[in-house]
Formats: sequence, structure tokens, C-alpha cells
Amino acid sequence: MTEVDQTTKTPVEQLTEEELLAKVIEYKVLAQRATADYRNLQRETERRLNDMRQYAGESVITELCPLVDYFNTAFAAVPEADKNSSWLQGMRHIQTYLMTILQNHQVQIIEAVGKPFNPSEHESVGEEDSDQPAHTVTKVMQAGFTLNGKVIRPAKVMVAKEKSTKEKTEQAENNDSVENKIENKSESEINPLG
Repeated sequence: MTEVDQTTKTPVEQLTEEELLAKVIEYKVLAQRATADYRNLQRETERRLNDMRQYAGESVITELCPLVDYFNTAFAAVPEADKNSSWLQGMRHIQTYLMTILQNHQVQIIEAVGKPFNPSEHESVGEEDSDQPAHTVTKVMQAGFTLNGKVIRPAKVMVAKEKSTKEKTEQAENNDSVENKIENKSESEINPLG
């Protein structure tokens, strides 16, 4: 065994007090960054797990959504004579139970009729003449659904056509003539001699 020479200094012992303090600060900053990175990783992992839990059943729920359409189509085709039959009432109970299950799993039907067309919620399958303003949903052809606020199936809708220039001109002329009649009537009421 040899004794360590007391004159030989380790690299740390060769540093001045200021250099040591700088190294301590450097290592402290590195430790803080590593801790922050670890916390960010924990938060991101937790967020991803929550998303997975929240949308885990999305594929099964998406497969159930057409059942809502099938019930609606079937009920629309029931003859008037069978509207009060017991088998139809049983089918309505099944539909209600299906809707309850979907709602319990945070599935909502997208409300569309009378609302402005929104490409993130609606899929236009055509346009039709309507009294509604242009680009307003007039009819739902197939229901759309959201799961926890996320669109899982857009509603297929008919949208109000934009009125042609001729129709706009006719409508403006009709509005002008109505306004003129109202103004003339008001003037005659104000001035009975006029």
C-alpha cells in the first residue's frame, strides 16, 4: 500500500471558491430542469391516460350510433294503423334504453336544424330552397354525435340555398313596396288633409 501524496490535489480541490460556487449553481439549475422535465412528463402521461379512459369506448359507441338511425327510419315507416300497437311501444322502450345508455356514456346528438352550417359538426349532402337564411341547416338526413364534446360522427344535413340575384331583387322590391305603403299610411294619419 502506498500513501497518497498530500500535495496531489483532486480536480475539485484545485478550484477556487468562486469556481466552486459557479459549479454548485450549474448543478442546481440542471437538477431543477430535470425535476421540471419529470413533472411535465408526469402531467403529459396523466393527460394521455385520461384521454384514453375518456375515449376508450369510442369505437363501440360509433358502431351503436347507426342503431339510432335505424330506429328513426323504422318508426317513420310504421303504418298509421299500427302506431298504437304494443310491439311498437316495446320498440320505443328499446330505443329509449339505447338513448339512455348513450347519454350515460357522454354521447350527445348534434342539434342541427335551424342552426348555421358548421363544417366541424355537419356534413352537407345537398342544398334546398328555404325561407331560412342561406347556409342554415334545414333538415337532418342522418344524426350526428359527440362523445365528451368531440365529434365522432358529423350530422348529414340539407342546407338552405343562397337566394339568386333575381330572388334577392324581388324580395328587396317587395320590402320597399311594403315600407312605402307603411310610410304613406303614416303620412296620411299625420296629415288628414294629405
